[in-house]
Order: sequence, then structure tokens, then C-alpha cells
Amino acid sequence: MGDRNAEMRSAIAQDWLDAPYYKDAEGWLDTFWAPGSAFLPMFRQLDLTRVIELACGRGRHAERILDEAGEITLVDLVARNIELCRERFSARENVRYVVNSGNDLPGCEDGGYSAVFCYDAMVHFELLDVISYLRETRRVLRPGGRALLHVSNNMQNPGGFYHQNTHWRNFGSLAVFLHVADRLGLACLEQQVVDWPEAPKLDGVMLLERRPD
Repeated sequence: MGDRNAEMRSAIAQDWLDAPYYKDAEGWLDTFWAPGSAFLPMFRQLDLTRVIELACGRGRHAERILDEAGEITLVDLVARNIELCRERFSARENVRYVVNSGNDLPGCEDGGYSAVFCYDAMVHFELLDVISYLRETRRVLRPGGRALLHVSNNMQNPGGFYHQNTHWRNFGSLAVFLHVADRLGLACLEQQVVDWPEAPKLDGVMLLERRPD
């Protein structure tokens, strides 16, 4: 029997190899960074001494924090994205680069990081991969380290492919992810359902903290 989750992960990755989305998304940053954003107050609660951005794309979010971060590790499944980030930030000495497998944080040591964040990407991931990333997040965070994760809250179309869903949101649940995070040792400090004009309650955002061992 084949690995259905791996098949879905591979199919999703193909959509983002050279998508026009990356250019367009450079103009959508106010959702995350403008005053009054649902995301910004939670982001300001992260310690950026050593931070990982998961699914960094081509660096649009990382560029906003390079001057604040002590060290930032950019992680993406798409090797071309990491290559372009290397070019974009070639003059910066506080950036590391990792190509991963779509559900892990290779080369990131246990307990070595103060923060992890992921914007506008995990909403597309398979539920099992989000759970894998929660496990990896707990592994790499130091005790008291925090993660800010933007996830899908789309409970429609279980078993379907994400192309069939509004804004390509994969099947997911903020409540389920919070439950899994708790069981893995990540306490929820804050969480919020995110509405879009045509799609209420489509997304969620959760601020998590690694509990002491």
C-alpha cells in the first residue's frame, strides 16, 4: 500500500515550484505586518534571538525581521525558493538556509531556538504534516521558546484534495492542532480564528510555548 500522505505532499509541492503567487504575495504583506493585523501582536511576543521561519517561500516575511533577528533559519521544501533566498539575502550574515522534506526541520538542533513561525503556508499542508511539524517545533524550541503558526481551520471536504477547497485550504482544525500541541508539550498562550470576507473562520493562528521538561 502506498503512502497516501506522501503522495499528497508531493502533489502540493509541485504547485509551488515556480508559482506566480510568490510575486503577487509580496503585495499582500499588510495582512500580517500592518498595525491592526490579527497576527502582529502575537508576533511581537516572540523572542527573535534564534528564529526559524518554516516554509519561507522567497523571503518576503523574513525581510521584515532581518534587522531584529539575531539569527534566522529559513526552511522550505522547494530548493529553488532557498536558492532565491540566498540571492536575496546574500549580504546578510545572520541567515541560515535549510531544504527540508515537507514535514521536518533537519539540521536544527534540539532545544536550540527561541522561536518558530510560519505564515500563509501551513494552511495548505496535509493535516498529518502539520502534526509532524508540531512535534518538530517542540523538539527544536528551548524551554519557554514560542511558536506562531498560521493554520487551516477548514473542516469541509475530508479526504479531498486542497485544490477543491476555498483558497486551497487543506483539511484542518485549529481545535485539533491545539489539542495535539498540548499533548506534545506546547502550551497555548493565545489563539484566534481568522475570517476572510468570503470565508468566515477559514483559518486559525496559535501562539504556543514549549513547556519546561
